[in-house]
Amino acid sequence: MSVEGFKFLLSSPHINKDSTFVMESTASYHLPLYNFLLNQNRKAYIINPSLISKYKSTNTLRKTKTDPLDAVLIASYANWLEVQLEGRSSALETESKILSRSRLTNSEDLAKAKTRLKGNLSVSFPEMLKFNVYTDSMLNFLSVYGCAKDVLNATDKQIEKAIKGDRKQATPRDKELAKTIKKVSKESIGVALHASMTIHSAKTVKHLSEEDTFFTEALINIEKEIHPKEIEIITSIPGISDISAAHFMAEVEDITRFATYQKLIAFIGTDPTIYQSGKVTKNGKISKKGNKILRKYCYIMATSCVHWNPVLGEYYQKKRDEGFPHRKAMVATVNKLIRTIYALLIRGEKLKMY
Repeated sequence: MSVEGFKFLLSSPHINKDSTFVMESTASYHLPLYNFLLNQNRKAYIINPSLISKYKSTNTLRKTKTDPLDAVLIASYANWLEVQLEGRSSALETESKILSRSRLTNSEDLAKAKTRLKGNLSVSFPEMLKFNVYTDSMLNFLSVYGCAKDVLNATDKQIEKAIKGDRKQATPRDKELAKTIKKVSKESIGVALHASMTIHSAKTVKHLSEEDTFFTEALINIEKEIHPKEIEIITSIPGISDISAAHFMAEVEDITRFATYQKLIAFIGTDPTIYQSGKVTKNGKISKKGNKILRKYCYIMATSCVHWNPVLGEYYQKKRDEGFPHRKAMVATVNKLIRTIYALLIRGEKLKMY
């Protein structure tokens, strides 16, 4: 995958300015080509691979899979679908989606790194677990000192210097923290040989935290540029922050792509599976066939809204009182939130709380 390869594709005698490009959504691998085509003012569309798979099963029983056959299958599906193709994105929207997914990946890595740091500290310097080890000051300190032995061999000034990090001078709070750390180090039961692992973990957490700040600010800024009104509307719902709204719009792109809120729910994948045979009809678990990133952030938004939004909080409690287990009640709350967001965006109105 390279610029030369993309240009070679466009130079094909079978392709002209009116050609339409259709591709499967393949995690993030399709995005460079998709973005290149948009920048070349070409018509490009993305299709859910689950739909391609279902279409294939209705056309053949063979399990043969090759790249040429896949390309023919996608083209056949696009030709059959024709006018229902997903609307085009702008290059900025593609960049926003890349930022959204990069932030999510980084957040997951950060969560794992924090767990590793605490695990390493429990061996090399367990006394530090009494503190909040994720503050800037503590991460600065642990990036230099991974065990009590190293602390006891250092002067107060050296410890203060480690704590303050890039700041010009140590604050009174830094000096007090240095004294406290020195005091607890005298009775440490930590294993000094494990110090290097702790130092490495602290540096990793510090780096990923800085990356998280960068991705968060970049995503919010670009979404406020692309979808200023939509972000304002979504954040009018108590419990929804700028970053959650930014993730939502980065994945949805344009709410008018969905003719009904049911189609939006299906796109997210929180629609219930339905089994019907004869006179028996059952609702099963959610389909999970949609956008898993969007599904995750809708769940995060709903969880926050249960605590900060009286309407959704009461709705969740009502479901619990009806005998719903927590997760089932949360899915119902997620879908109610999606219906609310859809209605507000379609009308172009902020939520009015009475």
